[in-house]
Amino acid sequence: MDIHFYEELPSTNRTASEAARGGAEEFYTVVANRQSVGRGRMERSFFSPMGGTYFSTVLRPKMPIGHYGQITPMAAVAVHRALYRLTGTVTEIKWINDLLLNGKKVCGILAESGTDEKGKPFVILGIGINTAHVDFPPELCHTATFIPCADRVGLINAILTELAAYEQLIKNAAWLPYYREYCGFLGNAVLVCEGNQSRVGVALDILGDGALRVDFGDGRIEDLRGGEISLRFAHSAEI
Repeated sequence: MDIHFYEELPSTNRTASEAARGGAEEFYTVVANRQSVGRGRMERSFFSPMGGTYFSTVLRPKMPIGHYGQITPMAAVAVHRALYRLTGTVTEIKWINDLLLNGKKVCGILAESGTDEKGKPFVILGIGINTAHVDFPPELCHTATFIPCADRVGLINAILTELAAYEQLIKNAAWLPYYREYCGFLGNAVLVCEGNQSRVGVALDILGDGALRVDFGDGRIEDLRGGEISLRFAHSAEI
């Protein structure tokens, strides 16, 4: 694996994507101690202070594009397993791309696809883990936390090792039972936000393509697939 370390970058995903467009091989990995404009899903900013674990790796999937939707949940399983092995901490997976500790976010995952100069497809898998013990800004102090990790390089290597067989894991949906086990939303009332619309339902299951099956009542069961959807537990007043 070809790993490149930087003190600071605007975005590891951006740097890895530029390398991929130029022909970088699979698992070309970019690591930064800090990101000045870290990004998450739906173009949200990702708070990336000095001392966190931020990296992006190039994937060159040979699978059909229709299977790309499984890359993010598969990566969540990889990070979950690596964090447990290195820190002994059991986190919770929040559909589709976050890991939580005591209900607060400790990790975000962002997968972005593209093609290089020769027309070959790639996926940039970006992972940000709050390993820095810092004061979060007021807008995040109630929703984010950190997970202590003395060996950030070891953590990155452990995650990359978990990802090494990603195509086989996706082909056999081998990530799915683990994801279901640690997805804390299943069986609970959730608030699903799409644009300006909010709906309350019950999270029933995670499907093999990564979709979340939700029962909205009155026989309305829908399978949600990423996109512009955000999710949180529904409070009793919203049910």
